[in-house]
Amino acid sequence: MTASRRVQVPDGALACEEAGAGPAVVLLHGFSFDRRLWNPLFPALSDGYRVVRYDLRGFGASTPPALGRGHVADLVVLLDDLGIERATLVGLSLGANVALAAALDHPDRVDGLVLASPGLPGHQWSQERPPEAALAVAARHGVEAARRFWLDHPVFASTRAYPPARAALEQMVASFPAHQWRGAPVTPPLPAVADRLGMVETPTLVVNGELDVDGYREIGSLIAHRVPRAAHVTVPAAGHVMCLERPDEFERALRGFLVQLAGAPSVTTPDR
Repeated sequence: MTASRRVQVPDGALACEEAGAGPAVVLLHGFSFDRRLWNPLFPALSDGYRVVRYDLRGFGASTPPALGRGHVADLVVLLDDLGIERATLVGLSLGANVALAAALDHPDRVDGLVLASPGLPGHQWSQERPPEAALAVAARHGVEAARRFWLDHPVFASTRAYPPARAALEQMVASFPAHQWRGAPVTPPLPAVADRLGMVETPTLVVNGELDVDGYREIGSLIAHRVPRAAHVTVPAAGHVMCLERPDEFERALRGFLVQLAGAPSVTTPDR
């Protein structure tokens, strides 16, 4: 049974759902998405786990960004409100960045990390970072042009081979409030952590799609090799949103990691 609620956070509220019972798993979506990103995984994973998904501040049905209020602080308030002392954090793209920052700043609250298509604040891209490219289009041509640019960006090209994934992507981007593209107050940027990866104590699984753009795959490899207790999995024939494109493969990798967390003190990287 799924329970929906709004969690009050300073200067706002987060739309949240939870289901199941057992070890806590919190799902964090990517930029321009919302908690619907996890539609294939959320009901399946509730068999054996207490699964929580929510809309980050400024996305979905949560309230707009507020000056000085960051995603990591919101996550801690949400965990406290739900009575969750420790959880495994599963994030995609922006959500992975939030999860990684939370593990560094609040290691006592995080049992495990699953970083799918992660970015890396503080990492220097060799080309323009996709969200920054979309922001530039919004500044020049407006929000609707930015939506079209974003959906047509190479980062999502592989979704065209998976019609259900493409439809879900288009629905989320169409309803994205786009506060970040309108010149409104924005959530403070996450701290640069590229130089702190060796300090991550949490067992970590990095997941990349074989067909994602080079930048995200390079970051995934870098994180997997610098985080001491990390493993790295590549989902074949999938891109940036592999949890929609190949949900069964993504769930299999996640469940394997969760089982390993429950039964082993560490995670090792087989290809290191």
